[in-house]
Amino acid sequence: MSRPAPFEQVREELRDREACAFVHVGREDDPTLRYLGRAGRVDGELGVVVTADTSMLLAADAPAAARETFPGDSVLPAGGEIPTGERVGTVLDDLGLDGTVLTPRTIPHDAALYLDEAGYAVASTAVVDDARVGKTDAERLRQSTVQSAACAGMRRAAAVLDASHAHEGRLDWEDAPLTALRLRREIDAAIAAEGMAPGYTAIGVGGEPATPRSETTIEPGQTVVVDLAPQGPDGYHGRLVRTFVVDGDGGWTRRAQLAAEGALDAAIPELAPNGADAVQTELDAEVTAYGFDPSAESGGYGVGLARRERPTLDGGDELPVGTVLALDVRVSNPTEGTVRLADLVAVTEDGGEPLGAFPRSLSP
Repeated sequence: MSRPAPFEQVREELRDREACAFVHVGREDDPTLRYLGRAGRVDGELGVVVTADTSMLLAADAPAAARETFPGDSVLPAGGEIPTGERVGTVLDDLGLDGTVLTPRTIPHDAALYLDEAGYAVASTAVVDDARVGKTDAERLRQSTVQSAACAGMRRAAAVLDASHAHEGRLDWEDAPLTALRLRREIDAAIAAEGMAPGYTAIGVGGEPATPRSETTIEPGQTVVVDLAPQGPDGYHGRLVRTFVVDGDGGWTRRAQLAAEGALDAAIPELAPNGADAVQTELDAEVTAYGFDPSAESGGYGVGLARRERPTLDGGDELPVGTVLALDVRVSNPTEGTVRLADLVAVTEDGGEPLGAFPRSLSP
């Protein structure tokens, strides 16, 4: 199932802005280049040029491989020792172009300088970011597959925590202290077994923020936030956040979990075009109803070729049909810890449609 590159949207932007070309330069993991070039499996620096008449990809390594996936007109070898940004300027000259060149705001500074020194006026555009907001059926299928790997990683986290036991004030697993590092390694192995890259795996113990660098030893009764954003071979991400407690006593953590779960359940049906304000309102209202102050870090954000991208609920963005969002709810207390839940949801005409499902229980 293919997905069209937005060359026509880019060309419409060129006409509207009276520009001669759209240009971007970066590494193979750059979301804009993945979207336009489909060359995520080609290593090295890449460049893309779109004009009114043609679309070209410059690939420093393996241009033959890039030709198999690039949906545009031609793939050219990049300039070897010549920086790709300079090579792009030469391509524009060879095409006989002059005037304004549009670029994403993320274009490397040196590439913009090469274009400026070649006599082109450089101006920024968000046309590709805009095109990436609404996902096609093919893109959502990719994200659903990655989300299945996220669920596999979360199942492994739950299994390890469930198999742990209290020992001298800490949790032990397989005869050694269970740390965030050991838990993260088990999760990453489970995701890799599904054919996906772990991407971003963060663990937060107690009140500490979830981080991919934590080595904290986990203790009974502490909240354990597991934040997963695996990445598929085409660059698309999943997102899944759950909170577990081993040997907890209920109380605050149980009430916080009910608040977070209620917030997600209330917000998902409100996910509709132009419904960003209603979604945020529902998230905050449910948390407040349980006696907690809404967190500034609760909300929603786009997930796709970047693990966090447009749109955001608090950014005034529209939510077109096909948008894929992570709805993320957080309840925190300095002494009790943090409870977080996040689900990946697609916007439809009839509300939100979860991509993948995993239990929200505190008990592993």
